[in-house]
Amino acid sequence: MNIYIPTLNRTEKQITLSNLPKTLYEQIYLVCIEAEAEELKKYGTNVLVTPPEVKGIGETRQYVIDNTEAEHILFLDDDLKFYKRNADKKLRKIVDNQFHELYNWISSALQKGYPMVGVSAQAGNNRFDGNFAYLQRIFTVYGLNTKFLKDNNIRFDEMKLMEDFNVALKVIRHGYKTVMNTEFAHTQSNSNATGGCSSYRDYELQKESAFQLMENHYPFVKVVKKKSKSWTGLEERYDVRVQWKKAYLKGSY
Repeated sequence: MNIYIPTLNRTEKQITLSNLPKTLYEQIYLVCIEAEAEELKKYGTNVLVTPPEVKGIGETRQYVIDNTEAEHILFLDDDLKFYKRNADKKLRKIVDNQFHELYNWISSALQKGYPMVGVSAQAGNNRFDGNFAYLQRIFTVYGLNTKFLKDNNIRFDEMKLMEDFNVALKVIRHGYKTVMNTEFAHTQSNSNATGGCSSYRDYELQKESAFQLMENHYPFVKVVKKKSKSWTGLEERYDVRVQWKKAYLKGSY
């Protein structure tokens, strides 16, 4: 299972990559624009260059899916740190090759037939008792069954932002459960940090995307206004609340 890490304006700092074992580097692709490709080669992974007409994260993810023959892939954002619960049930930063455990779990879940497989965020991880949960909020880290997406015309390029929520909701509304690993967790140091989607995400685009998601999946999505100091440049923004389980039970296409 190949790992794809879309990245933009972060050639000097690849946080996710620095937290992955080098034994996986042969399966990792940094997905970038042509202008950054040469500099990213220094990290020793594969580099996948998107054509100039591919703009934004939704189109980038769709380009990967359209141009892979693999049935199962794993997407990671480029600014992630990973944690695992220890015997004391508290999250601790992963060490050695613990990411391999998560990688293998995601691969196994995809092989069992789940079209989309996620990992818990660090925030709120203590809400979960077991090691996995169904129909939860999946973002930034997810394995995908590309054949399922293609067969059901589920695409990431329908939205400029919140493209992962849109895809997850379409999977669910086709009558399939998503599953999320809660033994592991991921975090980002600061949402909307310099580089990545922050290069083009602004107040209006965030608002537009929130309302588009609601329109696509009404009444299971509600637009809300949020304030958060962790969102650099967007301390106040439009966001969404999603009723994942209700969308699965009552939202079939």
